[in-house]
Amino acid sequence: MKWIFFNWFNKYRIHLLVWALFIFYETVVIGIVFKVFGHPMTYTMHYIAILLLFYLHADYALPWSLKEKRQAFWRLPFVLSVEVSIFILTSFLIDRFLINSGIMQSKEPLELTSLYSLRVLYRCVYFWGFSTGYYFLKTYNKEKRKTNELEQQHLKEIIKNQKAEQELTKAQNAFLKAQINPHFLFNTLDFIYHNIDVSSPVAADAVIILTDMMRYAVDADKMGDFIRLEDEIEQAENLLYLSQMRKNHALGFRINYNEEVREIHLIPLVLLTLVENILKHGNLNDPEHEALINLYLEDQSFHLVTDNLIDHEPLKLKTGYHSGLKNIEKRLRHAYGNDVRFHYRTDNNNHFKLQLSIPLAHLKVHDGQPKPLQGIDTTQPREHADES
Repeated sequence: MKWIFFNWFNKYRIHLLVWALFIFYETVVIGIVFKVFGHPMTYTMHYIAILLLFYLHADYALPWSLKEKRQAFWRLPFVLSVEVSIFILTSFLIDRFLINSGIMQSKEPLELTSLYSLRVLYRCVYFWGFSTGYYFLKTYNKEKRKTNELEQQHLKEIIKNQKAEQELTKAQNAFLKAQINPHFLFNTLDFIYHNIDVSSPVAADAVIILTDMMRYAVDADKMGDFIRLEDEIEQAENLLYLSQMRKNHALGFRINYNEEVREIHLIPLVLLTLVENILKHGNLNDPEHEALINLYLEDQSFHLVTDNLIDHEPLKLKTGYHSGLKNIEKRLRHAYGNDVRFHYRTDNNNHFKLQLSIPLAHLKVHDGQPKPLQGIDTTQPREHADES
């Protein structure tokens, strides 16, 4: 309650000060000059009527009258006539109450005559003037605040646009640098390739494959939301081949696929992420447990199935492998909805198995009959696999 009163007093403190000075002037100063003082109740009741007239006129009557310019010519006279009639009648009733109560003395009987009405009307017009001035002052301040707010908002928009332009410039510069750096790198790799092509054909082949993979990564933002699976299969084979070169072709890892799945359009980086995760977290050194990825069409659906032995490091698998899989599942469901089947588990033989199924109705694929699985033997050098 104290806070409510404090807030109200703080909001209207200037009003209270001005009215206190005005009432002091009319009651005390004029009373001393003319040696005429009235009863406190007389001052209280008449000033209540004046305050009501002042604020009703400024806060309600004038805003309603001047709201629409086309109707102001009749609204304003109507409101003024109603106000003056009510004010005269209210003043008459207050005076009659004061006389009947013995608080105020009158030599003649009090009647609502034209002379009485003119005397009260003068008082009404007197405060109309103050109230109208207060209305226009308040309106001016309101419009000024609104103009300042619009200017502040415009200034903020300018600053925001300037920041956006600066960020755009930075992004453009970063994009240019991103274009320059790969260009330099590709030229360097091309130089290395031509210098080692004769002396080390295997290393030269690795440079060409690495260049192809890096170009694929650089152009990834230009591929759109969906890519041909053939492109990603090619990059997965490149990744496997480079990994085999590092391990002297000792990794047991095979990708099998129908020729038809090459024409499927899928969201990017699904197959590549699974291959990368198997290379990172799988145990590929046991010849009896070869890692497999099968891609095929069956029952009007596209299927991707993986099976690989995992390392005996549960914590590493949990924090690495599963985070990538959850990201793939999230992207797949965002692209194809809840018709996607995405399941993975670890069996009793410590094999990690994953199955992905997407109805062909959600995919783009050329017409044709399913073809037998083709195998890519990544345990052999690249040129031998191509010949087989």
